[in-house]
Amino acid sequence: MSIDHPLSPGGSTLAVLDANVLLPPRLSDILFDMFMIGLYYPRWTQTIEGEFIRNFGAVALAENAKERKAFKAARANPKHIAKAQYRLNCFRDAVGPEYEVLLYDRPAYRAKVPPAVHAGDIHVASAALVLHTLAQEEGVADKVFIVSSNLAHLAVKDLAAMGISVLSPGAFIDKMNTAAPARVKMALLKTINDLSAPPFTKEDLLSLLVMHGATETAGLHETGWKTS
Repeated sequence: MSIDHPLSPGGSTLAVLDANVLLPPRLSDILFDMFMIGLYYPRWTQTIEGEFIRNFGAVALAENAKERKAFKAARANPKHIAKAQYRLNCFRDAVGPEYEVLLYDRPAYRAKVPPAVHAGDIHVASAALVLHTLAQEEGVADKVFIVSSNLAHLAVKDLAAMGISVLSPGAFIDKMNTAAPARVKMALLKTINDLSAPPFTKEDLLSLLVMHGATETAGLHETGWKTS
């Protein structure tokens, strides 16, 4: 099947998804539906999976700030770990074995990470550098992104100078929507149609997009849905 990634004409769009964008359930649903529509390839690592499992209860299950604090203070609940593993298995099954970035923990790649990257996020930048290096070595027109809600720790300008774009999830969705609005609309409608227990309405989705900073996407599709 031919690749038609709108952000990478002639190549692939590879996005390292940080744990903080995989964890929020409805946000990750949208990101994976964008993949299912054929807009990009999501990638992550074992370290990111470890962070996902450790923080799953506090982010995905807690209903308020008090519960989040309690989840973080307590030892991981085996039931929460099982739910996190199930969610990860869904991600893996959707993408296939190529989801996993290897070699990111090798000193040769970690040494290339800009010094301004926070110590706790070196593994994320290193994974993106692995993908970028492989694309250069193979002479392909792939573009590499990091999608994270923690831009302050990721030396955005330094990584951009190395050929890696670091974007918040909202900015990534907006950028994709600018390039391919009809296909992003298909992904958003897929998210709505796939979530039925409990229902996830267009209004819910628009609010979620705004919450995560995808205001341009929300505005465009809100207008379209009102007139359709």
